[in-house]
Amino acid sequence: MAVKTGKVIMFMGVGKPFQEFEYPLPEKLEPGAILIKMKLATICGSDMHTWLGDRPFPVPSVMGHEFVGEIVDMGEGVDKDTSGKLLSIGDRIVIDYMWSCGVCYYCRQKQLLMKCLKLYKYGHVKSDVPPYFHGGCGEYIYVRPGTAVFKVPEDMADEEASPLMCAAATITGNLDKVRLEFQDKVVVFGAGMIGLNAIAMSQGWGAGKVIAIDIVDERLEAARRFGADVVINSKGSTDDELIKQVKELTGGFGPDLVLECSGFPGAIPLGVKMLRIGGRLANVGCVYPGREVSIDTADIVLKTLTITGLHNYEAKHLGWALDYVYSTRSKYPWKEMVGPYFPLTAEGVTEAFKALQERRAVRPAIVGGK
Repeated sequence: MAVKTGKVIMFMGVGKPFQEFEYPLPEKLEPGAILIKMKLATICGSDMHTWLGDRPFPVPSVMGHEFVGEIVDMGEGVDKDTSGKLLSIGDRIVIDYMWSCGVCYYCRQKQLLMKCLKLYKYGHVKSDVPPYFHGGCGEYIYVRPGTAVFKVPEDMADEEASPLMCAAATITGNLDKVRLEFQDKVVVFGAGMIGLNAIAMSQGWGAGKVIAIDIVDERLEAARRFGADVVINSKGSTDDELIKQVKELTGGFGPDLVLECSGFPGAIPLGVKMLRIGGRLANVGCVYPGREVSIDTADIVLKTLTITGLHNYEAKHLGWALDYVYSTRSKYPWKEMVGPYFPLTAEGVTEAFKALQERRAVRPAIVGGK
């Protein structure tokens, strides 16, 4: 009997073309493992920055850490997802794209599983070694034993599920850490996929007013559709003008909470200046080395500010994100934020990355097999 194989599209390094490879599928899964067939994968902004060389990255690798897949095989002992729902062949799942050992210093003593000393991240590892299928840009994904998985409801679209694994769970994690409070006045810098999640979820968590700031009118229109009470196009505005405008919108005091989701480092000192006394700032988008800014440290002390960061998220945050997006499908156009669609080929993946780079898409998608 011939060994079944699956296709992957490999990232070979900055400036090099993607390449297609075929690798054998495992003949037998280890206990606790799951094999899924990729239905839809979405390209995240961090994938694009890797492609552009903004951070070191192992190669060759199967990129893609946002995807939804259909279970085609399960190892011994797999019967339920992380939330206790029964699992069967044919069910669709999303997964926590970080696997943690559970016993190291950060896992056991500090409860920071997402910073595990042996952390494994789907879509972020060298992939020319078994089990090969490590990311969303492949026909299959091998889900390691111990990975948190969540069953996708039958009536939830693939487009609504795939971005949960990064954009949505990242925001629920940050809102959890920064402790959004009822009736908080919130400023969201950036109206890309992460920013749109921040807007919608801030509203869902009880914000009193959400102000979205971006430089692209089309993104600000999307921000309105995802619940922004006020949108501001900051293109051409000075920092002082923007601070004055935001303070006028927040009773003269400034916002309670700033969520930096644009990836533009200059938004951080700007956010510090506009915050009210006792305000909080969560740096969500500025994650790449070497992008330094200057902050008047007296502002932090004299205004009694809290500044937080969160790299990755906990498994519970993915579960929360799934529940929230599923419950608001008729309220917010989650599905419309995904696309255009590209085939699982080297050329298709390349075009998807270009679409994101050129801002022709919020979440370009790679379509898997039927």
